[in-house]
Amino acid sequence: MSTETLLPSGTFDSLRGALAGELILPGDAGYDAVRKVWNAMIDAHPAAIAQCASTADVVAAVNF
Repeated sequence: MSTETLLPSGTFDSLRGALAGELILPGDAGYDAVRKVWNAMIDAHPAAIAQCASTADVVAAVNF
């Protein structure tokens, strides 16, 4: 059973524009490397990964 949710194209455009850091989406280069956690039993596939560069980035990501 797949738990993947398909989001409309452009869903994250406003967040990407608000971040000084990087927003990584499935299909982007490096997505698989940054989504992994130290516990190999967890194999999550987040819809987006915000690599925040500042407090303002964290606020933007949380508000999004």
